[in-house]
Formats: sequence, structure tokens, C-alpha cells
Amino acid sequence: MGNGKVLFVVTSHDRMGVLRNRKTGIWLEDLAVPHAILSEAGYEVTAASPRGGEVPVDPDSMRHSEHAGFDPEDWLVRRKEFLQDSVPLADVCHDEYDAVFYPGGYGSFWDLSVNRENAGLLEGFVRSGKPVAAVRHGVTALLAAKDAAGYSILKGRRITGASDDEERQMALDRVVPFSLGKRVRNCGAEYICADPWEPHVIADGMLFTGQNTQSAGEVALAMLSAMESNGE
Repeated sequence: MGNGKVLFVVTSHDRMGVLRNRKTGIWLEDLAVPHAILSEAGYEVTAASPRGGEVPVDPDSMRHSEHAGFDPEDWLVRRKEFLQDSVPLADVCHDEYDAVFYPGGYGSFWDLSVNRENAGLLEGFVRSGKPVAAVRHGVTALLAAKDAAGYSILKGRRITGASDDEERQMALDRVVPFSLGKRVRNCGAEYICADPWEPHVIADGMLFTGQNTQSAGEVALAMLSAMESNGE
């Protein structure tokens, strides 16, 4: 049973690209399910975002549930304070946390994928050999970080994340600013996806990625296992 600290880095972006009237943000289940797993294991969980303050929640994520027993509205009632006062990324240091988790949410395409404060923070976690996990669109947050030689931290890695087929089925493939799979490959990684909406998790050293919301719990469990093993 751990008593360490896990940082959840989440988007501050609340509009869906060219669809200015359509709100987005985090995909609640991608955050809530891992949050529950890590909290119940005894870890203190903190949220951080580019702007700090209240975290936007994609309204569509309030109408869907892929995990048995998960009620989005009930979770918000019980855990609302977690999303009301996120810490600005500029005020966060990787030394204060044992691991970092990036939940999904379309907003990440527009801010975390290019945010230099996030990239610097992530580079610190990677240099320290600490677990890094991301699910679905949260994988976009890994794109800007570099290693000591100036290469992408994804170079030579095996990675999964939101697939083009899944975006097409959501009718958002022409709304998101880029194909995540193509961008990951451009970073020198091997991008591997399963059939749409099938749970799919890849562990590559201390990097754990999940393809979709159905994978969120498995990603958290894989990261938790790594943290518990490190603590032995």
C-alpha cells in the first residue's frame, strides 16, 4: 500500500477547435477511474493544468460510462473540489511527486501537446526514472518533451493512444488538429493500436499508455504495480 503522491496533469482548453460552440476539456472517466484506483491504494493525488484553477470537463463525457458502476454526475458531486482548484503547471516540480498521469480529453490536443512547462515537467519525470502514464488523448501531452540529446522522449518507444478510427467514429477526425498516431510515429515511436474501443495498454519501461477510455483503469493499475514494485 503506497503513501506517495501522484500528479494528474490535465488540460485547461475548453473549446473544440474550429467548432467554437462545442465545449471540451478532460474526458471525466479517463480521470475519475484512475483517480479512484490510485486514491484507494493510498496515494495522494493532485491536479495541475496549464492555467491552474477550474478544470473544464467535456459535456459529452457526462453522458457516457464505459466502466461498470461509474456515475459521472455522482463522481463530480463527491470529488468536485479536485477539479475546482488545479495547480498551475508553472508552480509544479517533479521532485514532489512519485509519478505523473495524463488523462484523456480533447482539450489536450490544443494545449498540453505544445506546452513548454508541461514538457519540462515531463522531462524531469523521465530523467528521474519515475512512472509516466497517459490514456487516450492524454498521450498528446508526451509529444513536446525531449531527452538530454534533444530527441523526443518517445523515440524508440512502443506507444498507443487515441486511434484515427476512433476519431472517425466520433466524427471528429477532421476537427482535431492532427492524427495522434501519425504524430507519435513522427517522434520515432512505434504506434500500435487495437480495434476501436477495445481495451489496449502498452507498458514500455516506466512509460504506460492506453488507447481509449476502456483502457483507463488498466493503465492506472499498470502504473500502480510499477510504483509498488519500486517501493519494495
